[in-house]
Amino acid sequence: MKLAAVAAPLRTLTLPRLKSARRSRREIARGSVFAGAALTFAAFFGMSLAIETVKPEWRDPEFGHRLKQLRALHAAQPERPLIVALGSSRTQMGFSPAHMTFSDAATPPLAYNFGQSGAGPLHILLTLLRLLDDGVKPDHLLVELFPATLTHDGPAEEQFAKIATRLTLADLQHLGPYTRDITTLRKHWAENRVNAWYTQRITLISHWQPNWLPWKQRLTFQWQQMDAFGFTPYPHVVMPPGEREKGLEHVRADYAGMLADLHIGATADRAIRQLVQRCREEGIPVAFYITPESPAFRALYTPATRRAIDAYYAMLREELGVPIFDVTTGFAEDEFADGHHLLRHGAARFSQKLERECIRPWLGAQ
Repeated sequence: MKLAAVAAPLRTLTLPRLKSARRSRREIARGSVFAGAALTFAAFFGMSLAIETVKPEWRDPEFGHRLKQLRALHAAQPERPLIVALGSSRTQMGFSPAHMTFSDAATPPLAYNFGQSGAGPLHILLTLLRLLDDGVKPDHLLVELFPATLTHDGPAEEQFAKIATRLTLADLQHLGPYTRDITTLRKHWAENRVNAWYTQRITLISHWQPNWLPWKQRLTFQWQQMDAFGFTPYPHVVMPPGEREKGLEHVRADYAGMLADLHIGATADRAIRQLVQRCREEGIPVAFYITPESPAFRALYTPATRRAIDAYYAMLREELGVPIFDVTTGFAEDEFADGHHLLRHGAARFSQKLERECIRPWLGAQ
């Protein structure tokens, strides 16, 4: 009787405490789940926002690192007229502003290489629009003409399918008129932004911990090999034995069929015309330039292809009134890595000729 009398009050005290403890643990667990979900959402949203805005180099290293470098250069020397060269990897490895002296100019212009690998006319147009959106307005613009890229005729969703991770919401608006189905491009963009940590993982690791990646997967070469003016020299100063021949084999496989029967693509032509029109609206003088090719590469062109290219260049000069700079004669095979990417000594000679024989007189005529 005495034990029962003592146990009853104890039960009345212990049960509420146990229930309270269980509720407290559930609330803590629930709060932890909510906090984890909030942090996960913040991490995903924060990364998507960062690569869209303040960290373009995490999204598109070739563009983002050049944008930051160009801004810093121009801010440090605002009195110098800015010349920006747009083009493909041919421009990246062939246009060397450091070898352009502009020795006779009272205020030498500041030239910058904004080449991007694989860039054809539509990609070059997008680069110009991106620069203008970001507040970078060149005083003069140079645009590379590469005959093989003039054949591009697919819609934007096809041309940018492999690099959709590099696009922004603003890019979709610029590319919209060049799409067959804008929803496809929007879908690619949305899929990449929903989990930017995953879609940008190689780029992010290449920036933060490149040693975690096999060297073939690292993207560090896209920015670490640039000089102060955006020029990215070919890795080899002199080609190792047999490497040039291997490169030429790849070039023939990639370009022989295309250059044997070349037709100017409607999309490429439209992008070039829009680029010229936008430059005129912005008051930016624009000129085209042709990059050199080795004897082995030039052998890929048929007489009919040569006539088609010459006719198109003549149209650009006459209809659009844009000059085309051509200082490509006299380049030897040993100045190239693979027939169309210049080695360093070839890039230096091409850049000096282009500046002396074309850019300097063009600027003087302005």
